[in-house]
Amino acid sequence: MKRIFAAATATALLFVAPLPASSKPASEETGIEIEITELTPVHSPGEALPLTIEVTNPGPAIAEASLHITAQASVPSFRNTMTSWLADTNVETTMMTLEAQTIEVPSGTTEIEFEIPAEIFTWGNTLATWGPRGIEASLEFEGARTVDRSILVTEPSYEQEAMPFTALVPITVGGDDLAAVPTTAERYEDSLLALESGELGDNEELPDPVIEAVQGSTDRVIGDIEALTSPGITLALDSSLAALEYGTLDLTEEALTDFADADHHELVLLPALDTDVAAWAQTGYDQYFATHADQMQRSTEALNQRAIAARTDLLFTPVSPSLATAALGLENGANTVVIDSSAIPSSEELYWTPSAHTRLELGQESDVLLVDNELSALLLNDEMSDVDKRQALLALTAIHYRERPNDSRPLVLALPRADRRDVDLADINELIGLLDETAWLDGATASDIEETPIVHVARGELTAPEEGENSVTARHLEELTEASEAIFSIGDLTTSPYIFRDAVEATYSVIGSWSLSTVPGEIDSRVESVEDMREELAGSVSVQESSTINLISQASELPVHVTSTLPFPITVDIDVQSEDRRLRFTERTARLQPDTTTTVGVPVRAIGSGDVTITVEVQSSEGHTIGAGTDIKIRVRADWENLGTAIIAGIFLIILIIGIVRSARRGKRSAPVSEADTIDLEE
Repeated sequence: MKRIFAAATATALLFVAPLPASSKPASEETGIEIEITELTPVHSPGEALPLTIEVTNPGPAIAEASLHITAQASVPSFRNTMTSWLADTNVETTMMTLEAQTIEVPSGTTEIEFEIPAEIFTWGNTLATWGPRGIEASLEFEGARTVDRSILVTEPSYEQEAMPFTALVPITVGGDDLAAVPTTAERYEDSLLALESGELGDNEELPDPVIEAVQGSTDRVIGDIEALTSPGITLALDSSLAALEYGTLDLTEEALTDFADADHHELVLLPALDTDVAAWAQTGYDQYFATHADQMQRSTEALNQRAIAARTDLLFTPVSPSLATAALGLENGANTVVIDSSAIPSSEELYWTPSAHTRLELGQESDVLLVDNELSALLLNDEMSDVDKRQALLALTAIHYRERPNDSRPLVLALPRADRRDVDLADINELIGLLDETAWLDGATASDIEETPIVHVARGELTAPEEGENSVTARHLEELTEASEAIFSIGDLTTSPYIFRDAVEATYSVIGSWSLSTVPGEIDSRVESVEDMREELAGSVSVQESSTINLISQASELPVHVTSTLPFPITVDIDVQSEDRRLRFTERTARLQPDTTTTVGVPVRAIGSGDVTITVEVQSSEGHTIGAGTDIKIRVRADWENLGTAIIAGIFLIILIIGIVRSARRGKRSAPVSEADTIDLEE
């Protein structure tokens, strides 16, 4: 890179001229571009102005080109005038030439350094003349002209009361961190493999995947916290990142202590895993969100025990809250709500920007901090050069002050969550530090701004934000609740119910996180995973079909074949129902072994005869049907037993009678008495 140093002198051209009419852009014809690459952030009156310009010439060298450095002769009064200037749209203004010279433009990239003497700046330094002015560098040659614009900001030479500002900086667990948590089906399979390999014993669980994910983010989190050193920062921290339960407090304690001890810093805790309060407000499913809010309180207590002050009463949601979201936050401990100023604009067009601190009716009259969307967007702008972004931020805040210099109107800037910003917090910290060093702003905290006077401005209704396409919905939670209850109804009957509950907990723990919704399709896939597991388990226990069964006795046992493909023993009830009163069944409890078919005898009493179809189901002790049942046909011939018994008894009776009769007829007779025997008896 070639460098040319051109020191401007007091005798340089200095005149007032209208903004030149548009000429043929040089970049379209020759590819030559010019850019202001270095500019003093805030120029002090009475001092020279260092300035660096970079010229890129992809073609051959140009022997002579006219270089002009000009600035607006007056300070714009409105923000849109300044932003239009940077956007290179037509701006009717009068320009003052600060430097004009003829230069040679070599091929390649050339860096030209200027130092414009203090005496060149003749506009003075009064209430009307301090502040931002558009500055322009132009290069003209062969009828072509290339231009770059930035902003020159001059600070006042007299003391004035600075207006407070704070920047809300959220640091949360990211969507990518939580996406690493296994789905319910994955967690279930992981547990089975660990049991099979012996890694897990009875009643043992794998390490909590959510805790692992949160702990895995702490290196990034600590680096971000340590980068925030400038006054005027309100840190909104995901409470899971300072929690004993997640094992993170010991990791982040030092960084949080250093932050909290610095001047004009404040720590605000957010619900764990950055709970999607908007989804909570829409669905009312407490079981997915309330535990995250409770964690916020536990983390606060743990921090207080370590002498780190933190507040939990500031509702700062990822998306500007709707009325329902704000009301829910206020019901759950919030005292102040952060709302985008664009979501509730003033009823009348104002030439000035109202204070960030106000009170609004949000179901109840509440303190509100209004975020300046335009200034906040500048912090993240990746289409502007670093110089232009910095100068625009300084310029617009200076205009804010100049709008009503005797009316202190605090400013609140806010960054989005990490998943929606692609900036280094160290760069943001530098910009915040520059704002704090100006004569018109003073770094403060959210609490400081809440203590400032309220100026009421008539405003319209609060605009509800559009629902994100990936956000969790009532439909998601209804499906999840139904599926998880079905899983529990089976898992609780096994010898290892904790495996099933642990698998579902992997989804329960993260589904309420807003961060997870930033990953496209993540919510849908996790709910589908729970539903898939429910369907798989529903088919794991089934009653086998049977051919027609003949029942010929009044009291018997019906053989029912039940198959279980579960990896654990399960205790179930075999329930048999018949609409025909000829059959009466007694429910039988059975213990089914893993991956086997068990024959269960179900007691039955039969009356009469006929063909009956029964329904056999496997149920839990609470009466919930499990798996697939089946219909079995029974041929009832209960009278056959009685008839057969009677016939057999009759036959035996007849045989007995015949036997007796025959025995009587064929019995043994006595021998005749002889005459001699008679004589002997007589003697």
